[in-house]
Amino acid sequence: MDFQFQKIDDVNAKLTVKVVKADYEDKVKGALKKLKQRAQMPGFRPGMVPMSLIQKMYGVEVKADELQKTISEGINNYIKEQKLDLITSPLNDDANEKLDVEKADDFEMTFDLGLTPAFEVEATDKDKIDYYNIEVDDKMVDQQVDSFRRNHGKMEEVDEYQDGDLLRGSLTELDAEGKPLAEGIKVEETSLMPKYFANDEQKKLFEGAKAGADIRFNVSKAYEGKGAEIASMLHIKQEEVANHQGDFTYHVNTVSRMKLADVNQALFDSVLGKDVVKDEKDFREHLRQSMAEVYEEDSNYKFILDAKQYFLGKVGKVTFPEEIMKREILLNAKTDEDKNKVEDTFPRLLEDRLWALICAKLMKQLNVKIDDDTIHDAAKVVARSQFAQYGLNNVPDEYIENYAKDMLKDEKQYDRLVGRAIDHELTKALKTAVKLNEKKISVADFNKLFEAQDK
Repeated sequence: MDFQFQKIDDVNAKLTVKVVKADYEDKVKGALKKLKQRAQMPGFRPGMVPMSLIQKMYGVEVKADELQKTISEGINNYIKEQKLDLITSPLNDDANEKLDVEKADDFEMTFDLGLTPAFEVEATDKDKIDYYNIEVDDKMVDQQVDSFRRNHGKMEEVDEYQDGDLLRGSLTELDAEGKPLAEGIKVEETSLMPKYFANDEQKKLFEGAKAGADIRFNVSKAYEGKGAEIASMLHIKQEEVANHQGDFTYHVNTVSRMKLADVNQALFDSVLGKDVVKDEKDFREHLRQSMAEVYEEDSNYKFILDAKQYFLGKVGKVTFPEEIMKREILLNAKTDEDKNKVEDTFPRLLEDRLWALICAKLMKQLNVKIDDDTIHDAAKVVARSQFAQYGLNNVPDEYIENYAKDMLKDEKQYDRLVGRAIDHELTKALKTAVKLNEKKISVADFNKLFEAQDK
């Protein structure tokens, strides 16, 4: 097999492959022999079908298959030997479609190659990138303490409804005159929290309600026509909501209010583990540190986004083999819709490809390694972050470990976690390699930074 490499420009090339019969003949014979051994045909014993008949029936198909395998293997070996850095797979030239596999024995095929663009980039202390230190203030700690008190509190019956209380009772559909509708909806023992009504006027109807009270209100107005919420309350299908736009009466059986847990040793032990802290001051400080760790992940996320834009700007314009890249995308597109989106999404794809190349160079410069351990650590960070969103800051290590292992079993999640590991390790390295322009910022102002980016 003969290869001729022709570089058209810095990012485009052609590879011509010449194949003669000797390159694939033995493979074709071996494949046909295996077919003969397995072949079953009326009039012949298993394995005794004449080779001439096997050749006639399967010869062209086997030849084409082995030819394709030979060329593919040869190209891959050539690329490795020549250390060609490709950003696309080798793509068939249109002329290859005219080859006559049945009649010809020697072939010449041409493939288009998209070369990875060459550029240089380094991270040094001359590079200055913003880093936002999110402040955890007393108000945030107070809110976290209240959240734990609520999570560990209990419901107690009270005499009179206040905003946020839970009502239990029965719901009855009324006719136009305010009487129970003969075949209307009646829901026994249903819970109601007017606090979550969308309509304030409907909320006010429940102010001061006591056990035994009958309150007339309009479910549709209360939720301002939101079908899912209405269907859930009335225990009906969402498509049936339009048939129940009238008033209902709610008979109050009980009024319950959440009594927050006391800030004492029992709460400390429930949240942090037995005897981790002994007083409220240490409890609050422990929460502050836990929250700061969570926010540090947010700060690092923002940092790597800013680093991306910084280094993209530092590298500047890079020429890609755009036409061959688009061809490859179109070949892999599964639907017409995907094909139609190529032109719109291509600029973003180029930016992402360039950033991936930059990351690879920075990781090599900074000696950043990604292995099973770093991917596993990234999974645990994600697991802790997800638990923290629900106020669970002291989840036992074994639960974190099991949750991380489950994520790693999922192929799609695994790919995302590899990306997360790269971001995490590269962030750590870049924070020591570049000069950080450190800024203290509140959570509210930090969130506004993302709002500004979205606009």
